[in-house]
Formats: sequence, C-alpha cells, structure tokens
Amino acid sequence: MNKQTRKVDWKTIIKWGGTLISLGLFIWLLTRMNWQEAWIILRDMPFYVYILSILLFFGGQFLNSLRWYVLLKAQDVPINIKETFQIFLGGAFASNFLPSTIGGDSLRFIAIARITKDQPLGLASVILDRLINVLATCTLIPFSVTVLNTTGLQINSDLFAFSGLAVMDGKLGGWIKRSVKKYGDLFKRWVKKPSSLILAFVIAWFSTMVVLVGIWVLARGIGMPVTLWQVVGVNTVSYFITLLPISISGYGLREITLTSLYTLLGASLEQATALALISRIFSTLVTLPGVIWMQRIVADSKTDEGQNS
Repeated sequence: MNKQTRKVDWKTIIKWGGTLISLGLFIWLLTRMNWQEAWIILRDMPFYVYILSILLFFGGQFLNSLRWYVLLKAQDVPINIKETFQIFLGGAFASNFLPSTIGGDSLRFIAIARITKDQPLGLASVILDRLINVLATCTLIPFSVTVLNTTGLQINSDLFAFSGLAVMDGKLGGWIKRSVKKYGDLFKRWVKKPSSLILAFVIAWFSTMVVLVGIWVLARGIGMPVTLWQVVGVNTVSYFITLLPISISGYGLREITLTSLYTLLGASLEQATALALISRIFSTLVTLPGVIWMQRIVADSKTDEGQNS
C-alpha cells in the first residue's frame, strides 16, 4: 500500500507561529501596564480628538478608493466614485476580518470582473493599486531612518539598500516579477496613460498621510510628546514589518512594534499601548459599513455562478 506524503505548509505554520509569538509578547506588555493610568489617559482625552481622528481614518479609506478609481477610469471601466468606494470598503472590511489582505483583494477583483467581464484587467488593476500604495509608502522611509536613529538604533543607507535588495529578491520581489510577467501587456495600457499613474501615486501618498495625521491627533490627545514626522516614521517601520509573511494581518506584530518604538521616543508604556490599540480599533471601525457591500458582492457572485452552472 502506497502512503501519500503530505507536504508541510511551512508558510501557514510560520504565520500562525509569528502571530502567536507577537500576540504573546504584546499580552506580556499589557500585564506590565498600569491599567488605571491607561483608563485615565483615554477618559481625559478630548471628545473632539476621537471624532477628528475617525474622520481622518475614514477620509484615508475614501482616498484609497479614489486612487483605485483613477486607475479603473484610465481603462474606461464603467464605474463611478460611489461604486468604487463601496467595493473598496467591502474589501477593506474583508481584509480586517479575514486571515489575509488577499481576502479583500479577491473581493475587489470579483466585483470589478463582474462589471468589466474582463478578469485579467480587473486583477491587474488591483495588483497595480497595491503596488502604487507600497511605492508611495517607500517615500516615507527617510522619516523612519530619522526616528530609528533618534531612538539610538543607528541605521544607515547601506542597511536600507541591503534591505531593499533582500525584499526584491524575496517574496515581495517575486510577487512583483510574476505580476509584471503575467500582466505586463495590461500594465503597458496604464503606462500609455502616465497621468493616471502619477495622479494615483499622489493620491496614495496623501491617503497615507491623512491616516498618519489621524494617528498623530490621537497621540497628541493621549498626551504623547511626539511630532507628526515621528509618527510617520514609526508607522512606516510598522507598515513594512507587517508586510513580512510571519503573522496573520500583522496582528500582534504591529502592536508590539508601535509600542516598542513609541516608548523609545519617550512615551509611557500606557500611552504607547493605548495608541496602538485605539488606532487599530479605529482603522477597523471605519470599515464596518463595508460589511453591507461585501455581502452584496458575495451574493452577486453566487448568483452569477448559479446562472452559469
């Protein structure tokens, strides 16, 4: 009798292991907190800070959808801003509550493929949208260098050059190379309309900054002695760390990174932890309306499958 050998899924094991370790470390930090002081920090924060930060988080989501809308309209996709925002928010909700951000991207792809009847174009638009967002965030790396040097961690350009090379030769680089090879002809259609790429890049940069301003507003409301550019630097470090395939949706890993860096910048453990938690809650909260459109997209796709079967 031949026994079939099962291949070990190391990617899943690493992701779950990394998530559990990160969450474990963060929980350990929580046990060292003065919870009474943390509650006083949140209780005394002005109410307008909560409202303003939520509006900025929501505005960042809208700008993200606007970036994708620009890319879609460059290819004459029959969709308006409202529809794009609904689909994007549905995908954002899925990304927050499904094990991977790929879940949200898949949802966007399904919705656009249904509109265009052109699956390769729909998938290429989602991939290009993600790539532009990553490239826009890369422009904020100098602020991360400054922040890390401020904390006493000496970071130089050679290390970042090495890191960039490692990324390009690693998973992200492989994904980019495969995408370009598979959808190169489709990407050329956007290259022929450079104004759409430039506009999408500018929107991506501003959407990132709007969210970071929201986090900075929270930080100042909590009483943390940080500048906007320090918040930019810290969150850029966190963004790239959570891109590593060692945790699920960056849970735990993001919080431990933010808390560690903010405390190195002079914040108390209670302040840093409160900011990490409340910014995660707010970024998730603003995507909650997306559950409505996520359900519609799933229902429409099932209807199409039933009609085609």
